[in-house]
Amino acid sequence: MFDWKEEYHSICNAPVELIDVSSLDSDHPAIQFNKYWRSLAVSQTPDRKAFKPQDVAALLRWVMMFRQVKETAGKAYFLYLQGDSASELTGGLLQGQFLQDFTSDECFASRFAIFEKVLSEGVPSFATISVGAKKSEFVVDISLGAFPFVCDGGEPEVVMVPSPNSLELRRYL
Repeated sequence: MFDWKEEYHSICNAPVELIDVSSLDSDHPAIQFNKYWRSLAVSQTPDRKAFKPQDVAALLRWVMMFRQVKETAGKAYFLYLQGDSASELTGGLLQGQFLQDFTSDECFASRFAIFEKVLSEGVPSFATISVGAKKSEFVVDISLGAFPFVCDGGEPEVVMVPSPNSLELRRYL
């Protein structure tokens, strides 16, 4: 049986690079979530209350939900919900931790920049991560979408949807 944690490094240990959404296949979970997000965002960034998990049940295993938190030192992003497949890609369940607690400097900076970008622009961004295998030189490309949500009376949120570009790998996770 295939086990991501046995074969590949965590996506948390590799920086992300912005890509154009057109480079992803139509079945990629980030593309599917993008369709849903756009249905909620009629003319503006959707409110988190509009997000109904049952509407995207098949995608929930890929979802990582972050809440922006104001701290003395500035903004931070708290991961409060993580799907099973996303948990595999990160090397374990990271729910209940801050982004800076499970990413290194360069990796943190690249993710923080994307979160800030989507929240300031109010539209999704897409990125890629190259993850190395533990026992070979093989590299897997993981693409993700980052989707902003506003919260009435609360801190903004970012939903991140990472998934391998390979359909075969997606089937195993």
